[in-house]
Amino acid sequence: MIKRKNIVGKIINFRGLVYAPVEENGVIFLFSKLTNDLNLYIETIRKGFPDCIAKRYIGSGQWEEVNIEFEFKSSDFLRHGHLNSMKYGSKCDMIVCWEHDWKNSPKDIEIIELKTEYQKYPNQIIEEPDKVSQISDYNLEDLYKNYASSKKLYEELHESVMKINKSIWRKPAKYGVFYYSPEKVFFNVKIQKQGLRIHLFTGGKKIKGVETISEEGTYAQKWGRFHIKDKKEIKQAKLILKKSLELIKDAIKNNENTGWYAEVE
Repeated sequence: MIKRKNIVGKIINFRGLVYAPVEENGVIFLFSKLTNDLNLYIETIRKGFPDCIAKRYIGSGQWEEVNIEFEFKSSDFLRHGHLNSMKYGSKCDMIVCWEHDWKNSPKDIEIIELKTEYQKYPNQIIEEPDKVSQISDYNLEDLYKNYASSKKLYEELHESVMKINKSIWRKPAKYGVFYYSPEKVFFNVKIQKQGLRIHLFTGGKKIKGVETISEEGTYAQKWGRFHIKDKKEIKQAKLILKKSLELIKDAIKNNENTGWYAEVE
């Protein structure tokens, strides 16, 4: 019998990981590359259930405890008997997996599917240790530099948004600014030459002035978009984003999946 050599997944070349995970250890490694993007820091990874204790930033200098279980496929959580563990008092808030295949997963457990999640974030080039690169952290000036004409429009929108609720906070990224509810992203702004493009959480409900995202296929069912081209539109934008905030707070309260790939229940 021929002994098989290492089996690897598809090539992803993401932040030092060449191949996609094929088992749970690969999931843990890839997850470690995304903790900062997910606003998490890890306190401990251990044997036993749940696998990981973490804290997630929720704004205003506050961090929320999150108990995490790692699985290759989300359905492995059920196969490994962890629902029984929860019945006897063990707590799990989140499953981190490579593939989410558990159709009837409990609504009170957040599921992060790394197969889709990692693609949302910028890659980091792996270079020779003695090579010096001039790569800066993302900041608002990086986003303004090519679209100075939209800078004032964005600043007026930001000022208006922060009047909705003081607990809202923002995080600049490579392609835009993400706004948190404070627990989860409920809209993001892309600064463009002709104004601002906004993607926002709708929960699958119609909001006046918001376009349904449909051409992307099966994902983004709970998200919509609209554009701001003039400061006269800021007032209406504030009303739209206030509604989005209300919808995501209701979704969090009802333990609904609010992610880009979430399907409408």
